[in-house]
Formats: sequence, structure tokens, C-alpha cells
Amino acid sequence: MVRLTSLRFFVIISLLAVGFIGCGGSEEAMSEDEMVTDTGIAEETPQDQPAEDTTDQVVQEQAIQEQPVQEGPTREQLQSDLDALKSENMQLKDENSSLQQANKEFGTKISDLEAANAALASAPKKSEPVRVQKREPMAGKSSYEEIRAYESAINTARGRNYRNAIEELQTLLNTGIKDDYADNCHYWMGECNFQLKNYSQAIQHFQLVQGYKFSEKRDDAQLMIAQSYERLGDKQKAKTEYQKLLDMYPTSEYVKRARAKLN
Repeated sequence: MVRLTSLRFFVIISLLAVGFIGCGGSEEAMSEDEMVTDTGIAEETPQDQPAEDTTDQVVQEQAIQEQPVQEGPTREQLQSDLDALKSENMQLKDENSSLQQANKEFGTKISDLEAANAALASAPKKSEPVRVQKREPMAGKSSYEEIRAYESAINTARGRNYRNAIEELQTLLNTGIKDDYADNCHYWMGECNFQLKNYSQAIQHFQLVQGYKFSEKRDDAQLMIAQSYERLGDKQKAKTEYQKLLDMYPTSEYVKRARAKLN
């Protein structure tokens, strides 16, 4: 009985050993070849994949490295550009200044031409010469009202309103201002015409002053006659009138000026 029990125990131990070995080998085979999922489908173990081809990337990096690095302008170049701009700016300023000066000169010439044109427009036509009429001498003394009117006309002339001054003085002569102021009226009418460049009319008034025996304006008038001929461009006649001044009025304050014109 005991022997039979020992035999059974040996058989059971042998069977257990065989089963344990078989299970171990089966698990190793499964682990090496495949793995069974919960769904019963075998999955292959992932294999090592080859590394990606990096040739293109290397070429691109080399191309980037080989490209020349673009550098900015140097300090010397910037300074050179700045100097060039400054020089150009100075040149433009000079040109602008020249243009302003030229414009100013043109403006002055235009003003002179306009004044000359106005004088020519107001000057009497050569075909219709204006003759100054000599009135009969009127002895005596001018009245207070006449003297005030004369002084007003002179102030008008000094204010460079020459045309109105001529009209005022002519009115005094027409209304009979006495000879003590009549010569002065003619002299200032000559001055006003001289300023208006009506030199021929100015000469006529200055010549009438010479007819007044006691006039204090005779040497003044003689000087203005010579200057009027000089302005007319008649240099020979002007010299003749300057010589008359020296001969007729040797003590005049204008003798020095007349001699300077004759030398």
C-alpha cells in the first residue's frame, strides 16, 4: 500500500515537472515571434527603422553657410554721404540767395521803367509843344493870403506831388500874385517839371526867372537851365549855360559846381 502511494506521488511530480517546462518554452517562443492581443490577433514586434536621409538638409546648411554676409555701410561711408549732403545744401543756399538778389534787381528795374513810362505818358507830345506864357509885370507886395497860398504850393511840391504843385502855382500867377513872389512861382514850377523829367518846360520857367530884375533865384535858375540841357543830352548847350553862370554870377555859391562841369 505504501509502495503504491509512493509511486503515485512520483508520477504526479513528474507530470508537474513536464508541464512546467512546456509552459516556459511556449512563453519564450511567443515572446520572440509574436504577441497575442486581447482580440486574439498576433502583432509583429516593431523593427528598428532606418535613419532618415539627411543629405538635402546638409546641402541646404552648406549653401546657407557659403552665402556672403551682407554688411551695412561703414562709418567712413556715412560720413562721406553726410559731407556730400552738406555741400549740396550750401550750394542750394547760394543759388537761392543769387535768385533773390536777381529778383530784387529786376523789381528795381521794373519800378524805374514804370516811373519812366509814367513820365513819358504825362510829357507833352513833340508835335504839340507847350509854351509858357509870360505875363505882364505886377508891381507891389503880395497879400497875406497870396503868400499863404504860395507857401502851401511849395509844401505840396516838397511832398513830391509835383503836378498839383504846378497847378497851385499857375493859379497864383493867373490870379495876379505880385512880382515879389511871381519869380519864385516860376522857379518852383521849373523844379517840379524837372522832377517830372519835363526838361524843356522846366527850361522855359527857369528862363522867365532871369527876367525878374530883383529875383533872388536867378543864379539857381541858371544852374537848373544847364542841368536841364545836360539831362536832355545836349552836352554842348549845357556847357554854354554853365559858363553863363560863371560869367553872370561870379559870386554865386554854384560857381564851384559849374567849374567842375567845365573841366
